[in-house]
Amino acid sequence: MDVYSLVATNIRSKGHSAPMDAKAEDRHYRDKVVLPRLSPGLLGSIVATTCAILILVGMTPT
Repeated sequence: MDVYSLVATNIRSKGHSAPMDAKAEDRHYRDKVVLPRLSPGLLGSIVATTCAILILVGMTPT
């Protein structure tokens, strides 16, 4: 018996999960998707940068 067949016979397969209906599947994936929380300092910097860009864009020479 070679090493590959020995390994293949001793690999345990994980049990398959029970089939889910559509509602349970949506709930399963919704719980896994989490948006990162922004700190107030970072959020303030983003707002200030956005405002500065909007002001600069709005000041087109006439």
